[in-house]
Amino acid sequence: MNLSNLQKEQVSSLSNRDLLPVPPTERTWKTQNFASMWMGVINNIPTYATIGGLVVLGFSPWQVIGIIFTASLILYVALTLNGHAGSKYGIPFPVLIRTSYGILGANIPALLRGVVAIMWLGIQAYAGSAAFNIAFTLLWPGWAELGGGWTFLGIGLPGLLSFLLFWSLHFLVLKRGMESLKKFQGFTGPLVYIVLAGLLWWAIDTAGGVKPIFMQPGKYETFGEAFFPFISAVAGIIGIWSTLILNIPDFTRFSRSQTDQIKGQLYGLPVTFTIFTFVTVAATAATTVAFGKPIGDIILLLQQFDRPIVIVIAALILSAATITVNVIANLVSPAYDLANLFPKWITFKRGFYITMMAALFTFPWKLMENADAIFTLLNLIGGALGPIAGVMIADYYIIRKRELNVNDIYSLNGEYTYFKGYNYRAFAATLFGAAVALIGVFVPSLRELYDISWFLGVVLSFASYIGLMRLHPPASATGEKGEIECEAGNDAISSKHSSGA
Repeated sequence: MNLSNLQKEQVSSLSNRDLLPVPPTERTWKTQNFASMWMGVINNIPTYATIGGLVVLGFSPWQVIGIIFTASLILYVALTLNGHAGSKYGIPFPVLIRTSYGILGANIPALLRGVVAIMWLGIQAYAGSAAFNIAFTLLWPGWAELGGGWTFLGIGLPGLLSFLLFWSLHFLVLKRGMESLKKFQGFTGPLVYIVLAGLLWWAIDTAGGVKPIFMQPGKYETFGEAFFPFISAVAGIIGIWSTLILNIPDFTRFSRSQTDQIKGQLYGLPVTFTIFTFVTVAATAATTVAFGKPIGDIILLLQQFDRPIVIVIAALILSAATITVNVIANLVSPAYDLANLFPKWITFKRGFYITMMAALFTFPWKLMENADAIFTLLNLIGGALGPIAGVMIADYYIIRKRELNVNDIYSLNGEYTYFKGYNYRAFAATLFGAAVALIGVFVPSLRELYDISWFLGVVLSFASYIGLMRLHPPASATGEKGEIECEAGNDAISSKHSSGA
């Protein structure tokens, strides 16, 4: 593909260097890089709390492992399916969805994804800074007394300093773009296994062996009792990572080959997630033996030990891993989304800085004072992301047959123009899937639908998008011209670019 054939108007209005297909010389991510990425995403404080929370909710250790293994397999399939286009064409998420939502319409789901990410970026940074605060207090007890009773919007000086330091470390991870992230996650991902090995040793020693841990019963004793809670838990776990299903092309576009992203995500997701779950379940179950009740929060668990240096090391390692997941899940995507919205002025790096500042000024410690309301809002917005994934997969695999007109992705007057830049079919399918998936929030009798909202949203939007595209094919599919005037010609990048399958 000859990118030099793009005319200047096309580049300035719909693209910049960061949004154009990644050239082969810059596709350097190998299998181990994708595996390390998922190690960083999974092996961290928020994931521990999620898995430990399933034990606290009454699932048996083996049921929790089954939930995570099932969810991770479904996630893996969805991620590799949606990551295929990124690896094949080298384009990021907000550019890829132009093919389904339209050249201009793509900005709407991209911004929706970006807003959710910015909110979570601040919240996760605040959660990770708690480990910093504990570590600093143990190293220097006077740390907790800094500032006396001074507070800023409800947070004391030690907590504020811990947050600002933790927040600022994110800048180091992306200082040289995705190459910096590749190196950082390659270091922090495997490092967390030191903490996991220590936790597993403590759990087995405390419980008197492996058998007492995994023989602990749950409150769901029969298959019938456990079935729907099991499915709901699987859907909930998938929902947590559903945002990454959308923007996985942001990472697979740097893959050396399709095989690298497929194998790397296999090793990094189902394998790593199951190992991490085994250790987390063992540690959480052991807390029942040690403290008389399950403790599903690793920060609270670390505070139970009487060896400060062990707590400090573990807290700092876990905090570093939390930075990795925050960058991958909540920082890369909005940086690209903002670049896609204003490509003439915003590059990936500028989008990164804007995202960081936006997350800072969400004042996450203040948001957490109304945690239930905030999480409900984020979950509602997140409920619309499943249907977006359904539309993307349907468009790429069923409608396009994995063949994209790369030239027209960067053209205001091409196949993906639809009507004035928007494809109503994609929006109708998304709204339909989201409405059914989220109706349980507002209609108590349909609450069970909300518990499996991700599945419903994906399936319904997938099917309805295909139906709408076939019942009322877009003008571009019937040979008519697009409806946005554009002086720039459509000099070929390549009419049907299909290299790197």
